[in-house]
Amino acid sequence: MRWILLCLIFSSPAFATKVLLIESYHSEYPWDQSYVEGITSTLVDTVEFDTFQMDTKRIPKADYAAKADQAYKKYQEYQPNIVILGDDNALSFMLPKLFDEPISIVFLGINANPRKLLAKYRGQAKVTGVLERPLFTKSLGELDKLFDVQNFKVKILFDSGVTSQIAKSYIDKQYTLIRDNLGIEVDSQAITTQEEWQSQVLGAKQDDFTVIIVGLYQTLVDEKGNNVPAEQVINWTNQNSELPIFAFWDFAVGENKAIGGVVLFGYSQGEQAAKLVNQIIEHGHNKPIPIVTGSQGKAIYSESEQVRWNLTMPSHWKSID
Repeated sequence: MRWILLCLIFSSPAFATKVLLIESYHSEYPWDQSYVEGITSTLVDTVEFDTFQMDTKRIPKADYAAKADQAYKKYQEYQPNIVILGDDNALSFMLPKLFDEPISIVFLGINANPRKLLAKYRGQAKVTGVLERPLFTKSLGELDKLFDVQNFKVKILFDSGVTSQIAKSYIDKQYTLIRDNLGIEVDSQAITTQEEWQSQVLGAKQDDFTVIIVGLYQTLVDEKGNNVPAEQVINWTNQNSELPIFAFWDFAVGENKAIGGVVLFGYSQGEQAAKLVNQIIEHGHNKPIPIVTGSQGKAIYSESEQVRWNLTMPSHWKSID
């Protein structure tokens, strides 16, 4: 019965479609800010929109399930027609709670392969979404040309959060497949503590690496187990590295941060997810809507950091400051 009501709601502009976004992280996180902007800028005007933040970049993993319970309570109170799940934690914790609800689910920012999870949790909910994949091969190719050295070695640093582990696994698999063709040595690390991160950064030049690429760094903890503010991590890395710093995500690029990189943008993920929501509102969700891979990233750089490192950036890279 509710599916009939939803079809009437989706097909009539007289009714506002209620959309709830459940974010894995928090509203101050630049990635979330960017994709939320992409969502709100793209959604049709008839949407009533609300959010819930699970905050899993800053709280202990032991608290994730309790946050998911709070998110489900928000869902029950708000009674949305469509739920957007932002990033891996929201999908993995909320799909088991929502899979048999008479709603549409649109995910974004998913690094994991969602196939097994979607096969396990099949119910009334109609699911589609946007995958996120670090632009590993493209990044290495661009940097190899930029530095043009005989033994190009890259150190990649991730924190040990869930998304980092998935992204690192994806990169490691890609590297294994194409290592002989690249001719580039890559060392990727998943790091838990601020102390270990700093040790990796300070030792990279001595170990003959050419550049450092920072992945995600938002879940690092100090010696007391407290979360280290992300800006503090990237600023320290910028100030103390003896090697040029590059990035996979746009929020890590800028003055006192990474020089640049072929990066993913949260905005484009949000925009693509919102287009799927609009499609559901306009045409319904009786037929399956294919999962899509996020738009290819852009090559960007910070002019201030370019000057500092005395680099000449390729003409197709775009300055952001």
